[in-house]
Amino acid sequence: MSSQSDDDFVKVAETKDIHISQMKEVQIDGEDVCIANVDGKYYAIGNVCTHEGGPLSDGVLEGYEVECPWHQSKFDVRTGQVTSPPATESEPTYEIKVDNNSILVKKHPSAIEKEQPQQLQQQPPSRPSSEYELSLLEKQKFEATDVMSFRFSKKQNQQQQGRESNDKQSSFLDYTAGQYAFFDIGGVHNDPKGPIRHFTISSSPTEEFVMITTRIRDTPYKKRLSSLEEGTITKVRGPQGKFVLHEDYSKPAVFLSGGIGVTPFRSMIKYATDKQLPIKIMMFDSNRNQENTLFKKEFDEYVNINRNLKIVYTITEEEEEKQGVHDTISSSPTRQQWTGERGRIDKAMLTKHLTDDEIRNSIFYTCGPPGMIKAMQDIIQNDLKIPKDRIKVEEFTGY
Repeated sequence: MSSQSDDDFVKVAETKDIHISQMKEVQIDGEDVCIANVDGKYYAIGNVCTHEGGPLSDGVLEGYEVECPWHQSKFDVRTGQVTSPPATESEPTYEIKVDNNSILVKKHPSAIEKEQPQQLQQQPPSRPSSEYELSLLEKQKFEATDVMSFRFSKKQNQQQQGRESNDKQSSFLDYTAGQYAFFDIGGVHNDPKGPIRHFTISSSPTEEFVMITTRIRDTPYKKRLSSLEEGTITKVRGPQGKFVLHEDYSKPAVFLSGGIGVTPFRSMIKYATDKQLPIKIMMFDSNRNQENTLFKKEFDEYVNINRNLKIVYTITEEEEEKQGVHDTISSSPTRQQWTGERGRIDKAMLTKHLTDDEIRNSIFYTCGPPGMIKAMQDIIQNDLKIPKDRIKVEEFTGY
């Protein structure tokens, strides 16, 4: 085996800095790396959880497994492999060595095959996500809300495309409706959730742009995102995710959406409409008020041209106002007479709009905040008696 140049390694800590079963976050060429001490042997793994960007070094190290403090994804520090979901993508690993009392890490991530357990060596290596550099084309704010959409080029910028010309990677971000990708917008500092976020792609693969839609919060990442200028180059890694439309079109799809959780459904509905897929889709779209019923104008247009599509809108503001929760934008001049449902999605609302055959044969998709997800699962599984293999869930955690 050829020796590594000392120039390839950088000192990150002293051995006394990281005790057994402890971890430490370090920076290597702008990358967040987690150094772990397992029984006196040191390992280096990416510090940003591939699920939602949680800081692994703030989690728990048990044996060779590090558990993310946010949603309990687990990774093997020797290989970067996911050992427990919800994460599905492995972490990069870095070569590491100890010189006297200095911990040195190789600047660029790479697999360390000799450290892999035998059963992992026999598995084919996981395929790395494709990386793209896409430019911001346009941003749009939804009136009277804190929601914005960002449209990026679907094709790589010319400089990046030139660098990748010898690779097999496509110059286009190719994805399936409902999938997500990681967006590194640069210039994000001191965000407790890290410098990178993943977002569901709210555009359809049939459209000539890549769109994400999100609530703008008072965090370093979201403030930076909202201030991006058109033409800004963003690094995008993906796509990922299995929350996609099933292939057996004889089975109807029932979408249960809460708030910003509508984004994957916008992608799927647009795709199904453009491709004229022979699948019946029924969406129940629950929001706080009319203003936050995102994409309603688009959805109404799709209903007019897609005879297989039905959408039931419901707003919950009356119930919240009764409980003393007031909406500061409820008097918006854009408000119109509401003709949809009122209240949260429940068994009565579902059975009112779905036939017995539709309930028995449909695949149910639920996307929204954790509280809504739990409520929907209770209704679907306990009240409607839908088996788990006909339920798909995607959780939005409000960032």
